[in-house]
Amino acid sequence: MMSTMKLRQLLLVCGLGLAPMCLGAGESEPAPTPWEQLRSVPMSGDLRMFWDVGGRDRAYNEEQAARHGFKMVDLLGTYSDYPGKQKENINTFLATNRTNPWKKPEFFERIVKRNIAARGGKGAIFVHDIEFAFEEDIEKAWADEAARAASRAKTKEQFTAAYFREWATWFSLPCDWAKKQWPREPVGIYGPQPFRRDYWGLAGKSAAQIDGTHHTDAELWRHIDRHVDFYIASVYVFYDDPGSIFYIASNIEENAQRTRRYGNKPLYAYEWLRYHDSNKKLAGQELAPYLVEAMAVLPYFSGARGLVLWGWEPKGKGQYYHSLPRFMDSLGRVSDLSAKIAKAKLVIDEPAHVLWKEKRPLVRKLRVSAEEWIVMAVNPWQGETEKKDIAVLCGTRSVTLTLEGRHTDIFHVQGDRVTKR
Repeated sequence: MMSTMKLRQLLLVCGLGLAPMCLGAGESEPAPTPWEQLRSVPMSGDLRMFWDVGGRDRAYNEEQAARHGFKMVDLLGTYSDYPGKQKENINTFLATNRTNPWKKPEFFERIVKRNIAARGGKGAIFVHDIEFAFEEDIEKAWADEAARAASRAKTKEQFTAAYFREWATWFSLPCDWAKKQWPREPVGIYGPQPFRRDYWGLAGKSAAQIDGTHHTDAELWRHIDRHVDFYIASVYVFYDDPGSIFYIASNIEENAQRTRRYGNKPLYAYEWLRYHDSNKKLAGQELAPYLVEAMAVLPYFSGARGLVLWGWEPKGKGQYYHSLPRFMDSLGRVSDLSAKIAKAKLVIDEPAHVLWKEKRPLVRKLRVSAEEWIVMAVNPWQGETEKKDIAVLCGTRSVTLTLEGRHTDIFHVQGDRVTKR
């Protein structure tokens, strides 16, 4: 069976994507709420929302999304060759080469530049979708005599540095070419990340274990960073589980923290209103309401400056999602406070992965001033009808917040006054 990564690449370049789960014979469901009944969510400052959902009625949905506050994305499956019926597909070439980054196909530059020219110039940002696996075990790569010779390295240490630096060019060159072709569009990559998407590598792990698992991410990324204008943290949801909320927060936080060494470029969270198809039980189903609600809010309280809503709906008519109203309402709470959020300083008392391991509520604070704070809090471990009071320290003042069910709550703290949004 084709892997998720290959399927996603195959579908994205020709404007396609992963289809939703189909209903059984004779089954039907009510149509999703139309766009006209959804609230708008304009953002202030440098906060952003991007719409990257394709399918049937694509033009209509993009128009409506723009009216509601979203910006559009030029997303490119950079390595595909649809005009040539995949005869010069770079991913196909890579399937036989995992250890020699110096061995690019002779058509590499021509295919990539042709794809860039055909795709860009329309969106607010340009995203290269470049996803492939190469050998990260240096012992195995060092054993490739052709790669060793091409590297001109005299020692294994020299080879290691050259090896990751050369693999990075497979990502950095397309970024440079896109910048030259479309200089007004900021460029980023969906694929490698300063901290690649992780679930089980975070759950229950220590900081040292997490760093150890992801050390090659950092080695590759340091050669890519100067070629991108923004970062992407992919946080597609896999499980209907409380841990999914901490997974989202952890992956965004880990990426945000690791990118600060390079400067202050924005980070955007790539999201999907359906469960990831690698979970065969839930594949294609829309997310549970508490996850939809959290997904709209968490990025802005975890270090991201925005989110990208991705999807593919080849059979949907009009507005695609039953969960979009909840997503927009939840996002609207950020929109209403966006002028303050954009200028506030994020305060993280404890890493999300620690709270996850100990099954405690996730609390994140934005300091607007000494007397004004915006607090996000959620306790997905409690039941839908349960309530729990927690004490949160905002500067020198302790405030008591009541968390209801598994809702992702936002509280506006102004002196002694606490307002739930």
